[in-house]
Amino acid sequence: MKKSILLLFVLAFLSCTSTKTVETQNWINSQNFTIIKPSNWRSVKHHGYVGYTPLKNGTNFYNNVVSVFQFQLKDKPEFKKFVFDQIKKSNEVLNPTSQVVLIENNHFGEAYVHKYESTWNGIKYKKYVMNFQYKGEYYNYTYSSILEKYDKHFKEAISILNSIKFK
Repeated sequence: MKKSILLLFVLAFLSCTSTKTVETQNWINSQNFTIIKPSNWRSVKHHGYVGYTPLKNGTNFYNNVVSVFQFQLKDKPEFKKFVFDQIKKSNEVLNPTSQVVLIENNHFGEAYVHKYESTWNGIKYKKYVMNFQYKGEYYNYTYSSILEKYDKHFKEAISILNSIKFK
């Protein structure tokens, strides 16, 4: 009897894990871009889109995560206005302790970079957020980490940004 219960538990656990993996892979496949993640990073479901983390299973991936997504907008304001509205909204919620906004030209064209530090639930975070356009669509790249792990994974996180290719 105990073996049967254990077997059912193991099968249920494996089923949930494979479902999450398949669902995440389906989300990745449905994007209009690809990324190359470092070999020691894994994909995770993150607020309705795919995120990537170097942290192991069972660890709070919010402590170190990269996300890339396309904004789904009904009405598109001018891009610069849109970006600064996004920054204003995040500032209202996250109350940054320090921040800088840069405009740079890179392989995406004109991009807006918002770097800031904030405290959430007593934990210090550092974020690197880039908003850019491709074929009239607006995109967001975010690298978010607890402050003490930010530099450790920054180079790999930026490698994800630099690997973005549109289909």
